Order: sequence, then structure tokens, then C-alpha cells
Amino acid sequence: PFPFHSVYSVEDHKKHLDWIRAINPEVLISVKVSTPADVDMVAVGSYYAGAHIVNLDGAYGGTGAAPDIAKKNIAMPIEYAITQVHDFLQAEGIRDRIVLMAGGGIRTPDDVLKAIALGADGVVIGTAELVAIDCVRCGNCERLRGCPIGIATTDPDLSSQLNAEWVCRRIVTMYKTWIKIMQQRLAQVNIASIQELRGRREVLTFLG
Repeated sequence: PFPFHSVYSVEDHKKHLDWIRAINPEVLISVKVSTPADVDMVAVGSYYAGAHIVNLDGAYGGTGAAPDIAKKNIAMPIEYAITQVHDFLQAEGIRDRIVLMAGGGIRTPDDVLKAIALGADGVVIGTAELVAIDCVRCGNCERLRGCPIGIATTDPDLSSQLNAEWVCRRIVTMYKTWIKIMQQRLAQVNIASIQELRGRREVLTFLG
């Protein structure tokens, strides 16, 4: 995690959020935090600092530009972080006053449902969308000419390989497929909507 040397307390954090609100009082503030062992305390601190959304960024996230040493050795897996934060927010009596988003290693519709059943309100994804438009995870996002597929590059020859209409169609198809799969999964456990799934850990099965 990036060391923000101007933030060593909830008060320091609140100062940054206050600056944002001074510019736009109506803004919706989302705070993205990594998942150290005390991530529950960080999440509560963000709430009291005035955040509307806490975005947990677990291990195994990141694009192709993120080095493996960082992805595999910093922060806890998102599944542990969600449960820890959800339970602590409930214990504090503020769970329904803040939105809990989760990201980092969420690749499939089953991952989405699992995160919500563990206690998240929603998820943030990135890699699945990249793979849907033919990302090969080669790690060249920020090297040389950039992505050979043309996704992350400023080279006009490489970027010309992607057509906006085709990209849009692939992304839409991915999400429509995810919706159908999630509807099927919810029907299997007799849950009518994804909102009702939040925190329903009893519907999860451990596959050892």
C-alpha cells in the first residue's frame, strides 16, 4: 500500500475528505483501502471521517501492470477482509450507514455472489473485463509500446486493433451472461434478489 505520510490518524484522513467536500459539498466519497490485519478499524475510521463508501482492495487484485510480488504478498485475501469488516460494522451499529464494496481477485459471477454473501454490498472488477476484450495478461501494460492487443497503449498502430463497437459488445455480453448465471444461483438457494443475499453466509459451501 502506498504510504501516505500525511495520514496517520482518523483526524488526518478526515482532513482530506473535508477538502473534497469543500470543493463539492454534494460529492459521494469512496475511500479505497488495502486489507491489512486491522482493516476493520480502518473501515470504521473512514466512516467516522465522513466516507459514504469503503472500497476494500484485497490481495490478488491489480491489472497486468501490478507485479506479482505485490499482488501475492500485500494484504489479506478479500474473503477474509469482507467478513472482518462486515462483522465489525454490524457490531458498531453502523453497517447500514455505509456501503461496503469489495475488489481484488474477483473474476467470475460466482466470486461476485460469494463476496456479497460474505457481507459486501457490491463488487469492483477489472481483470474480467480486460480478459473479455482479449487481454492475455502478458504484463506489458506499462512497458515499451504497451499492450500488444491494443488495450493499454498510446501507440496508434496497436490501439487500432480494437474497435469500440466490438469492445462494447464483448463487455455487454459478459455482463448479460453473468446476470443469467447469478439468477440461476440465487434461484437454487431460494433468494429472490441479490440484495437479500448480503451477509447470508449459510448459503455458502466450502469445497475443500
